Formats: sequence, C-alpha cells, structure tokens
Amino acid sequence: MDYSKESSELSREVKEKALSSGAELAGVISTASIDAVSKHWVGWEVQSYTQKTTDYMDEPRSVIVLGYQAWDDIHELMIPKGDWYEYPVYQRMRLFARRLLRFLEGKGYRAVIYPNLLSQKRVAQLAGLGCFGKNSLIINPKYGPWFRLQSILTDAELVPDAPFEEDLCGDCEECIKACPVGALTPYKIDPEKCLLGTYLNIKDDPVYRSLLDEHMPNLTKNGVIMCMTCQKTCIYGREERGLEPLE
Repeated sequence: MDYSKESSELSREVKEKALSSGAELAGVISTASIDAVSKHWVGWEVQSYTQKTTDYMDEPRSVIVLGYQAWDDIHELMIPKGDWYEYPVYQRMRLFARRLLRFLEGKGYRAVIYPNLLSQKRVAQLAGLGCFGKNSLIINPKYGPWFRLQSILTDAELVPDAPFEEDLCGDCEECIKACPVGALTPYKIDPEKCLLGTYLNIKDDPVYRSLLDEHMPNLTKNGVIMCMTCQKTCIYGREERGLEPLE
C-alpha cells in the first residue's frame, strides 16, 4: 500500500514525540494487521477474549506501540490491594503516553490509550519491537525482555513498520530451566503455576515463604518485587540493564 506524504510526515513526528516523551521504542501497525489475528483468551489479570480495534473506536486506522525500558528493579514493583494489583510503573508509562495522545488530539485525531484487550505482545511483534520469547515476553535485540508495553489506538493513518520476524531465542531454553515453579514451556506460560499469577493465593502460605523470599521479595510491607528469574537468564539486554554478562 502506498502512503501519502502527509502520512509519512505524521508518522515521523509521532515517533519523534514518543521517543522524546519517555519511550525507548516506538513502532506502528495498521489496525487491519492486529484485527486479522484470531480471537484468543487472555487469562491473567484480565479474564476475557481479545477484541477488535473497532470495539474501541469507529474507523480506527493505526496502533502506535510504545516500549519503556525497565532498567531497575523498582520497575517491577507490584502492590497487592485486596484481590487486585497496582503497578506503579504503568502509571508512569500512561503519563508519558498521554503526551503523545495530546499531540494527536492537537492535530485533530482521535486516540485511545492502552486498549488492553488488543494483544499487546502481538502488536509489539507486528510493529517490529521484538520477537516472542520462550519466557512468553517480547524480546528486543537491545533491551532484551527488560521493557514494558503501552499502545495508542488512533484514527490517524500512519505508515506501518515491518514485523519482527527473527527468533532471537534459537535453541536457548535457559529461562525455562530457571523458572522456580516450572511455569514455562517454549513461548507459553501457565498462569496457574507462575508466582505472579498465584501470588495472592500463596503469599500467606508458609510452604511458599522461602520461595517468595528468594524470587519475590518484599520492598515495603505490601509491595513486592515481581519475579524476574526467567528474565535474568536472557542473553539480551544485559548491558542496558546493568547485569553481568553470562558466561
């Protein structure tokens, strides 16, 4: 598909604004590309099937995908509150994303931040940010698995980026071997086993106390650092994260 000069220029401006507003990565996909992905179940904190872009907006055209580096353990803070979790890093990311939303609205376009029932990992792969890793996270060549995703749906017609097609994992399965509860199989995670998915049910169980102390230590009375054990085995993004090289 040929895109107009105006679409190309707007795409350049959008990415410049995203990168100057806190994001380390920015890519674009057409809404047709994500809507072509088969509906599937999201079974983590959200219990629902994925939706289409038209469930969020009439006549949407593009999704802007933003990647924010998690360069410190504080970005992995999770605060249980009742039967749900709060993630401070996502509030930071949302504030940064709102700068881009206001930029689009200032040019007369509609925009919606974080349409979470679009597949966020799939939009990231389609936008060229990285590949699906065997730890079930998106892996970027520079930042590895150490970045988090936001997205903006808009009716602005932007020029899509090429999908990320390379499999960075290859034959490596160190993340699978490292998972303390055996929650990983290649490219999939079992939320019924993962410490993050089961935390509220096991946090007061003495049987799991030593496991949680090692892999999900408390930072405050209620706040815990999410398990990063599988990420720490990844060869990608270690220098950017300040981790020692793997031998």
